[in-house]
Amino acid sequence: MSEHYYSERPTAKSEPRLFLCRVRGVDLELLSDAGVFSKTGLDFGTRLLIETVELPDDGFVVDLGCGYGVVGAALARVYPYTRWLLLDINSRAVELAVENTTALGERVRVARSDGLTALGNERPDAILLNPPIRAGKSVVYRMFDEASVKLVPGGVLWVVIHKKHGADSARNFLDTRFAKVEMVGRKSGYHVFRCLTGADPQN
Repeated sequence: MSEHYYSERPTAKSEPRLFLCRVRGVDLELLSDAGVFSKTGLDFGTRLLIETVELPDDGFVVDLGCGYGVVGAALARVYPYTRWLLLDINSRAVELAVENTTALGERVRVARSDGLTALGNERPDAILLNPPIRAGKSVVYRMFDEASVKLVPGGVLWVVIHKKHGADSARNFLDTRFAKVEMVGRKSGYHVFRCLTGADPQN
């Protein structure tokens, strides 16, 4: 089986590169590399997610499957009082995310994590997810499950997923885990879902 971006420790030869992007009014210079998701630049789905989400002004936010950290790098600037934890299973992605968010200081942390395991007992107000489709449905749906339990009551999971990658079935599954699921963005086949926990996230 060929290696892909969900590999824990990529073996692809390192080929670091810088690229520039502008998203949600923020100009970024980001470091990327071989063996990580969307290595050549900001992908359409992630851009749509960044442009769609609404976050609490001073909330605690998790970027699950952060890749090289573009979501946190952008939105931590849009929401300058938020605190962030960026998580990815890919060790190379984690190293890049650290580099790409260093200027934001201590309010942005990065950790290698299988799903939300590194979150520990912390409870985020929001979780952002562009799911690792190539890792398989079981991995993606486990992330949905974990998010539904880890969020604070009234917390929100934001998900972007393409219709051809199972947006409809993902919506059906999310409906069984969250109190309210809304499609709040749609463009070029990508759907953005806003998934709200109830007063008791266990229910």
